[in-house]
Amino acid sequence: MGSQALRFTAPGGGRVTVGLSARAPVSHVVAGIRFVGGSYGTGFQIGSRGYHDFACTRVAPARTRERLLVHGREVVVAEAADGQSSVATLLGEYHELMTVYAGPAPHRDRVLGLFGSLRIEDRVDGMVVTPRPATLLDPAGEHLVVVVRDHGSLSIPAPREAAALLPAHAGARTKHGEVWKTNTRSFVLGCPAGVAEVHLADTAATTERERLDWLDEIDVAWQRR
Repeated sequence: MGSQALRFTAPGGGRVTVGLSARAPVSHVVAGIRFVGGSYGTGFQIGSRGYHDFACTRVAPARTRERLLVHGREVVVAEAADGQSSVATLLGEYHELMTVYAGPAPHRDRVLGLFGSLRIEDRVDGMVVTPRPATLLDPAGEHLVVVVRDHGSLSIPAPREAAALLPAHAGARTKHGEVWKTNTRSFVLGCPAGVAEVHLADTAATTERERLDWLDEIDVAWQRR
C-alpha cells in the first residue's frame, strides 16, 4: 500500500506533516487558533476559499450584513436568520479566517478592531495568524483538522496541548507510534513528533478493517516555527 506525505502551515506558523495511505483521499482541512489577553479572548477557524459561504448556507443559514476592508482584505459580516449568532470572515487569496459571535452582528468598529489587531500571511499551504505588536494578545491554543473521505478525521493539536492527551500507560503499537482507544470510534495516536485524536468514520463505503488499517498507517509531525 503506497503512502502520501501532506505538508501544511499551521496558524501559528509551525510546519505540520501528515503521512497517510495514498488510497485515502483528503476531502478538506480546517485549522483553528485562539488568542487571549487584553480585554477579551477569541477563537478563529481557517478554511479554504468558500468556507464562509458554506458555513452561511449549509451549517447555520445567515445573511450578509456588511462588508469591510481591513489591511487591504475584505471582511464579510453575516448574521444568522434567528439572530442568535453571527460570523465575520476575512477573505484571503487562498484561505478564509472566520470568527463567531453570540447574538446579532457586532458593530463594525468591533470587527475592524479585532481583525486589525492581527498580522495575516496567507499561503497556499496555510494561513499564518499572529497578533500585531502592542495588542497584548497571546496564542492560547491551535490545531489542525484533516478529514479523509470514508475513513475518518484527525484533530492535530500544537505541541503545547498535545502532551496532555497522552495516557501514562503504553499503547498498542502502530507502524509509526502508539495508539490508545478512547471510545468506540475514537483513538489517541502518539507519534515521535506529533499527536492526533483520530475519529473513525461510520460508513458502508469502507470496512472496519480498512479504517483500522488506515489508522495504522498514520504518521503526524508538528515542527514549531
